[in-house]
Amino acid sequence: MKLSSFLRTYYAYAFLFDFMFAYAVYAALFSLEGLSPSEIGVLLAFWSASAIILEMPSGALSDHFDRRVLLVMAPLAKAGTFLLWGIADGNFWVYGAGFLFWSAGQAMQSGSREALLYERMAAEGRSEDFDKVLGRDNAAEGLGIGLGTLFGGFVAWQNFDWAIWLSIPPLLIASSLAFWLEDVRRAESLEDDQEDKRTYFSHFADAWHEFRERADLRFVTTYMAAGLIVFEILEEFDELYYLAVSLPVWAWGIFAAGVEAFYALASVHAHRLAGRPWLAWVLPGLGGLLLIASASGYASWQVMLLSLAYIVVAPVTVLAEARFHRVMEGKSRATTTSALVMAENVVGVGATLAFGFLADRAGVLPAYGWAGLLMLPLAVWIILGQRRGLRATD
Repeated sequence: MKLSSFLRTYYAYAFLFDFMFAYAVYAALFSLEGLSPSEIGVLLAFWSASAIILEMPSGALSDHFDRRVLLVMAPLAKAGTFLLWGIADGNFWVYGAGFLFWSAGQAMQSGSREALLYERMAAEGRSEDFDKVLGRDNAAEGLGIGLGTLFGGFVAWQNFDWAIWLSIPPLLIASSLAFWLEDVRRAESLEDDQEDKRTYFSHFADAWHEFRERADLRFVTTYMAAGLIVFEILEEFDELYYLAVSLPVWAWGIFAAGVEAFYALASVHAHRLAGRPWLAWVLPGLGGLLLIASASGYASWQVMLLSLAYIVVAPVTVLAEARFHRVMEGKSRATTTSALVMAENVVGVGATLAFGFLADRAGVLPAYGWAGLLMLPLAVWIILGQRRGLRATD
């Protein structure tokens, strides 16, 4: 398959994997089916914990076998989530099993997908364009989430169950598309006798060696897992923010979809900002200031400031992910990438609990403001790292 055809198939896969109508309604569905807020909280915590456990083992499987196997299985596992939820009828344990399937599907594709993309670009001698195609990858994913949320709200307005069941067909199509995403390592391994001597567990050792020996890899990992992750965590609480500023319910999906659309646009053009390492601290700093401003009052229009905070960090998110892959040298690319995702999940669990506690004690809007202040020490840390020759972005 030519590179252009490969990329079109790849982007379609990324879009369909997250084009889920259920995104707009699943938390509300749990509540309507009789689950208490504490039970919903337990389900979400279990979701995060299972993702942490499954992430690196799935990455090692991807490094050891054909990556396409996991990319085919990932949407099928995620489809199992909505199949179980469709028949759960308020059963807490069935909803929990659904989240386990979701975690498995997410883990199988998270490290595999980026690794497959980078290796194909490198095989074509186009690794310098990786930030460009990664931006389009992020855009396809964001558009899938945004459109799924937007349409899911309208579907659920007619029937909540439809939003669950209609999330399955896109995943089945995505699974079929994965058959065409060739793993270029398969051809290379025929010429590499050492490949046959590698074991499943050697990929964990490779990932450990990468992080131990490469300070630049540790730096960009910390930047994403302990810095930029703040903005991802806050998005999980945006519905509480909307309530606090009295944003009409009908506008929730529109704003969420709008953020994803502009985030996708910023991701597509992120490669144009490469070569400006100072953006690694300027853009998160600007995002932090916007968070503080969005928390300064209770006017509905301030939701626009919150939306801008998410959008301005999109370019450095793409550039940091691209740098992560460029500084990596080992063969266990999916396992090493899964280690990054696992670190983000570990920090995410603690930060989510901390934000919830702060929002309970100080209020939702002040909690957003304090989250914005965290960008100040992040900026100082990045500047000091750059003086030592470390960079978070290319």
